[in-house]
Amino acid sequence: MPSRPKDPYSVDPRKLPSGHWKGRVVLYDRETGKRRELTKTFATKREAKNWAEAEAERYREDPHRKPPSEETVGDYLKRWFPQMIAQRALRQSSIARYEVDLAHVHRLIGACKLKSLTPLDIQNVYTTLLNEGRAAATVRHVRVIIHGALQDAVAWDLVAKDPARGTKAPKVPRRELQIPSMEQAQDLLKAAQSDRLFALWMFLALTGCRRGEALALKWDDIDWERRVVTIQRTLSGYGAKRTANPPKTLAGLRIVALSDYLLDILSKHRHQQKLERLAAGSTWQEGGWVFTTRNGTWFAGGHVYDYFKRLVRRAGLPDTLHIHDLRHAMASYWIANGVPVKVVSERLGHANIAITMEIYGHLLPNMQANAADKMDALLLEETQEKRAADGPQKHPKTS
Repeated sequence: MPSRPKDPYSVDPRKLPSGHWKGRVVLYDRETGKRRELTKTFATKREAKNWAEAEAERYREDPHRKPPSEETVGDYLKRWFPQMIAQRALRQSSIARYEVDLAHVHRLIGACKLKSLTPLDIQNVYTTLLNEGRAAATVRHVRVIIHGALQDAVAWDLVAKDPARGTKAPKVPRRELQIPSMEQAQDLLKAAQSDRLFALWMFLALTGCRRGEALALKWDDIDWERRVVTIQRTLSGYGAKRTANPPKTLAGLRIVALSDYLLDILSKHRHQQKLERLAAGSTWQEGGWVFTTRNGTWFAGGHVYDYFKRLVRRAGLPDTLHIHDLRHAMASYWIANGVPVKVVSERLGHANIAITMEIYGHLLPNMQANAADKMDALLLEETQEKRAADGPQKHPKTS
């Protein structure tokens, strides 16, 4: 490992052919550590020497001067990551995602010197990940990690600038909103009637809740008398690192009304769960969760996804249908039938109504057309009634 750059020092003045003297100071580049000279010409040797010594001393005493870091990117990230977690108070699920994506950074540029990292090195990380088949969203998150880490390195005087600033991550293609038709929704739920997770599919379809919110639901969250359920946590994370956390926003913490039909389905599901508890015996792990495996534990999100895909195929529906499309279906049907957007937004748990408008705003023109037709019919009806009440109209005679 190369030694750290030495402190600046003055060099004996050099006499020029003109008779003047050149003062010289040896400095070390803060970013690269390379040696360079600072020079200035004076009339006498003494002036040149005094200037050089003063410049060297001034540079040494500069509180902002630090030699560039000699550590590797990987070593720096090992120091940076705990600091970042402490500052941002990340959830365990978020920490798990950071760890997965940080592994890509360690693998691709972890051995590079921090001070020598270039924008091209970082851009190559994005290109390599894409060529490996990583999703664009994953590559963008890797860029967030690298950029954040290097910004802190600049703030901590380890590097002079953030080389990630000039890099570009790929755009995440936006999936076209797919809203199941009424017939498709009916076919799906008809095929699900004999499914063990029938109550889960109906809960998602009729409440518009997210998958993680449904999987973190407890029986105590349901108020049978008031016919409501309180959404107050969501299941996230991978494998053994799964955790149930409060919603990310206050809007996510909400009360959702339940229909009598859905309450009846949930009641039957609770009875079925009691039978499964008896069958499981000592292997049952009681947690009070509504939707569980056969031994009472959390479902993995990936397993629920696989079950849903099998259900879609059994119903003869397009394989492009996703669990989240049940949420879109509920929202679109409510909006199309005149439910105020604000009510739909609150039911979905969106942070603000602007999010709801961005996703479902394209449905509003149809609502406006329906409202215009209703207004025309109303005005026409009122006009006809008024004319009938006034009797036949008399027209002035013409001469």
